[in-house]
Amino acid sequence: MKVSITKIKIGNLSVDFAIPLVAEALGVDDDDKKVKSLAETIHRKTEGNPFFMLMFLMSLYDEKLIQYNFGAMKWTCDDDAVKSKIVTENVASVLVNKINRLQEETKTMLMVASCLGANFRKSVVVEVMKNISQAEMRGSMRSSSSVSLLSSDLSNSYTERAYETSIEEFEEEGLCEVDDDECRFMHDQIQSAAFEIISPEQRDSFRGRIGSILLRSLPPEELEASLFEVAGLLNCAASSIADEERDELAGMNLKAGIRASENAAFDTAKVYFKAGHDALGPRGWEGDYRTMLDLCNHGANACFVSGDFESMTELIEEVLSKDIDTKEKYRVSDIKVKSLLAAGKLSESTNAALEFIRQLGLPTPQKKSASKFTIMREYIRVKKLLKDKSAEDIANLPELDDELFEMGQKMNEHLSSYGHNFSEAWLEFIIIYCFCCAWSDALWTFWKPHEGHEMAKAAELILERPGMQSGAIYALFVTHVFCHHWTSPLHDAIAPLLKVYQAGLEIGDTDRACWCLMKRCYYLYFISRDLGSVQKELEATIHKLRGLDVEAGDENLEFMLASTVVADNFALSAYVDVMKLE
Repeated sequence: MKVSITKIKIGNLSVDFAIPLVAEALGVDDDDKKVKSLAETIHRKTEGNPFFMLMFLMSLYDEKLIQYNFGAMKWTCDDDAVKSKIVTENVASVLVNKINRLQEETKTMLMVASCLGANFRKSVVVEVMKNISQAEMRGSMRSSSSVSLLSSDLSNSYTERAYETSIEEFEEEGLCEVDDDECRFMHDQIQSAAFEIISPEQRDSFRGRIGSILLRSLPPEELEASLFEVAGLLNCAASSIADEERDELAGMNLKAGIRASENAAFDTAKVYFKAGHDALGPRGWEGDYRTMLDLCNHGANACFVSGDFESMTELIEEVLSKDIDTKEKYRVSDIKVKSLLAAGKLSESTNAALEFIRQLGLPTPQKKSASKFTIMREYIRVKKLLKDKSAEDIANLPELDDELFEMGQKMNEHLSSYGHNFSEAWLEFIIIYCFCCAWSDALWTFWKPHEGHEMAKAAELILERPGMQSGAIYALFVTHVFCHHWTSPLHDAIAPLLKVYQAGLEIGDTDRACWCLMKRCYYLYFISRDLGSVQKELEATIHKLRGLDVEAGDENLEFMLASTVVADNFALSAYVDVMKLE
């Protein structure tokens, strides 16, 4: 079922609308002079924010500056006292004073909740309250907020009913919205005011203490659900923790960073990876350095995807400078090759790929054009290896289990993607060199479309096996973009290209995914699809490319523009041209 949702942005009220709001809250006519004066005064202080206006009114009532006169049957106020209060107080101080008037148990729970974020869970706050003492609470509060705390230990005096009562007071006072176990502050200013209860000197240690309690007391499934919050809290006190706790903190940040990366929140992920890296420091490379290596690998990738190339380079060089196994440097070497390519430094990217292959101890292609004799010799060798083998025969061959060779092949794939920038002959040689990973591409290079189609079929059979998703995108990209259209109608490739695009987005291979999307647009054009329909596809595709910030976007737009010009479809050509200039 399709549901249409309309978003309405509500800004601050003008004074003309503020007067009826105050009048209705007090149950009087909005032409009352005192109400107008009060509303205008509150409006100046709150800039017309409805939430803060009501908070001001509630604070005036709490301090008995506004009272209901039962004799006159209406609300009355002391104008001078109200104006004096509003002149001397701001929104933050009003909220702080309101919180300080709450019951002590409610105030301390609100203080803990403020450290958990704008959204928090009741069960988590209660868990902290059960494990923190009055002495710790008092030591963390501002002196003006702690003087009236009960002398008994909070963790012993609290009952389950007391927790529920405090949560109810959150809601009754309009401070939080409660939905079963989920809670959220009604406004970020309320969270800030609750946080102000904590002494500035104790804020980091207090948050770290909360994180430590949650780490030790939450069941595994709840800890998993609160991973980001717990890691963030522990990071606040990272500078003061003992060395033996740093390994655990680094592990928490590694898990949080990986989780954020899986959700494509790479800016957030790199913060966690950096926190884990800093927690370990230089000692992270001593003894078992697996956590440090993972933090650098994942951190470098998060920095690369989010465009923080300076931090990425520092992490890459840190790993490459260590005296560790070459295989353990593969991840950062791969990122280095891709980042140099993204920066347009093709020669440096090629050198980095070749150097890593050389360090693996594998045969390394020469960075120069191969002779026709060499290319034909290698081609014949490939043909002999594949002689009389059907797609099913190839698909049933044993899987490659040589990790070094697989890493080398991955680097060769990078080289094959831009080898034509050096020479066509070198590209052909590289493709043949790694034909085990790209049979169909190699045969297509020598204009053997039917044999290439057979190899594409073999690739698809192999990719049906479990655990082949990451390699599937590259292979399907090659088979659908370079092979199938030579032996099958273009129409048959349109749906598969869209599926490869969607699959590519799921695993983060946006470049190949978007190339498939672009190829789909070409096919829609060349199969004589109605030009109005093609125009809509172009609009959607351009929007997607720009949203994904794909490097090849402008080049693709040039291709699309050229195709429309050739067809003399000036309206469509002009449309694409305008989209390009925006």
